[in-house]
Amino acid sequence: MSETPALLRPSSVDRDLAGRIDHLAVALTETEYHAAAILAFDPDAQMPAGHLVAGQDEARDRQLAGAVMGLREWRLLARACSPDVGRLDDMVCLAMFLAERSRPADVVLEPEIGARVRIRARQRIGGDRFAGREGVIVKTHFAGFYVKLDISPRERSQKTELVETAFLEVLAPTEAA
Repeated sequence: MSETPALLRPSSVDRDLAGRIDHLAVALTETEYHAAAILAFDPDAQMPAGHLVAGQDEARDRQLAGAVMGLREWRLLARACSPDVGRLDDMVCLAMFLAERSRPADVVLEPEIGARVRIRARQRIGGDRFAGREGVIVKTHFAGFYVKLDISPRERSQKTELVETAFLEVLAPTEAA
């Protein structure tokens, strides 16, 4: 009579990671990232357990926010990446997967009036005069934001530049008054 092995439930694994998955960023390999895309967009997609174990030698250079997929999809991906296919239950497998690969997601600051920003390099004929300059957003525009630039040592007047949203890097949120 064959006995099925008991499921492993490691006590050292933080099982609460699955509950905090919306606030995590998970490092994936290129193959795992493509598998995650399939799982995220196809509700009927299935991934065989242990299917992605062979690609574990790839670099985990793709970051995926935990909020982009549901818990079911994360469990399927974790099971597909797990070498201990039959010995772990789904939640322990997911917790181990997240413990090894996740980190807190960075808070992305959105541009808004009063926020301190840096202008990223833009494609301009003759070069971008304001690339790398810092300032404060003072007004909105349909094409972006007006940034009141910090005065450089050689300037005699303060400049305000219209900058597209994609070329703004928020350094600090709106200052409290």
